[in-house]
Amino acid sequence: MSFKECPDFKLPERADVKIWRYMDLSKFLSLLDRAALYFVRVDHLSSFDAFEGYYTAANIQFDEISFKDLPDEWKNESGVEDEKIWEILKNEKRKIRHFVKANRAVTFVNSWHVQNHESAAMWRLYLKSDDGLAIQSTVSRLIEAMVKYDEYEVFIGMVKYIDFAKETIPTGNILFPFMHKRKSFEHESELRALIWTPQYGKNKIPPGENKHSADSGIYIPVDLDVLVERIYVAPTAPQWIHDLIRSQVKRFGFDKPVLKSDLAAIPMY
Repeated sequence: MSFKECPDFKLPERADVKIWRYMDLSKFLSLLDRAALYFVRVDHLSSFDAFEGYYTAANIQFDEISFKDLPDEWKNESGVEDEKIWEILKNEKRKIRHFVKANRAVTFVNSWHVQNHESAAMWRLYLKSDDGLAIQSTVSRLIEAMVKYDEYEVFIGMVKYIDFAKETIPTGNILFPFMHKRKSFEHESELRALIWTPQYGKNKIPPGENKHSADSGIYIPVDLDVLVERIYVAPTAPQWIHDLIRSQVKRFGFDKPVLKSDLAAIPMY
């Protein structure tokens, strides 16, 4: 099952574009030990972004529009002939929003930064200490690394950054809100892998029936040899951290280059 191509999820134009995942040493050791990527539950991302998995203010303003304020041309084109039909349509939009909100507890994501070189901003944002590193992969490697995984389908696409005050998120796909973020996060240039667990009846949404209700995330097995192209040690990491990472990589029989971040280079005069 693994990767599921979907026209609503836009991949980068080039499959060999570099993607990065910045992490601390403990998360890297977990990755080596489990040979699995961690997909966090969307409703557990609210501490980073309270708007994760929600529609925009512009979507909600739809409720405030009265039938008499609608342009006649739009009424004719849409087939909304009277106020009753308009109220039914608004009610359906409200139901979709509430349904998507409930789906935050059964939807899981794993995020990557898309850029052909290291990002100083991402090092600062995602590392809380000097013992960090980044694994560098590509879009094609990420897809291929999950080819043997068969529990849930995995959708992959670029996050779209919009103005939540002025722009709406389309309602044609209930997963759209999980692939849109505010423009304030545009610097993340995020490629997001997403799993919606109720697909094919494999999970249920109500809290008492959600089999992942006690989980803050789920681990998805991957082929690390395929996934990881290079490992970069944080520019602020002391040499012993670099040596420790290399020894752990060797201990797990993982033959990948461990490099010092280019940002640690000394200027030449």
